[in-house]
Amino acid sequence: MKINGFVLAGGKSTRMEQDKALLDWHGRPLLTHMTDLLAGAVENVQAAGRDGMPDRSPGCGPLGGIVTLLETSETDTNLVVAVDLPFLTLPFLKYFRGRLETSKNLALACNIESRFPLCLGVRRGALTIANERIKSGKLSVHGFLAECGTEVISESELQDAGFGPAIFRNINTPEQYLRLRKLEL
Repeated sequence: MKINGFVLAGGKSTRMEQDKALLDWHGRPLLTHMTDLLAGAVENVQAAGRDGMPDRSPGCGPLGGIVTLLETSETDTNLVVAVDLPFLTLPFLKYFRGRLETSKNLALACNIESRFPLCLGVRRGALTIANERIKSGKLSVHGFLAECGTEVISESELQDAGFGPAIFRNINTPEQYLRLRKLEL
């Protein structure tokens, strides 16, 4: 099964006060780190929300990016990660891809400490739901996932597979960036 990958990188980075995608991550931009990482698990990687693929629904947050990638993807099945999840690993992404390949649901997500990090598997069939939610002003990705009948990988399943919740640490503020940049998994 061919799966395309997308890095959501079109956010305003309001709390960071600068473009997260351009932050230095061990000598290269965070967007480059995430694109290269995802490239090890999928056939093709693009950055949604950037110059080559601007948001088709600007101002609609991650859900707008999901609409953009579903409208432009050449594959039915897509693996999506946020630009600010630098601790994801290639073994995890390969595990997630394997789960996505066998899932019958429109979406696949991980549930970590009662939240859903922006690391998703999304099928083109979810586009109608995403568009309807945007039209009605319901921009929550959590609500979108609930409406899609998402297959959820629990934290205990992830731990049984050898993946701890620390891989889902994200960067939102300058303080988090400085602290997390020093960490190694």
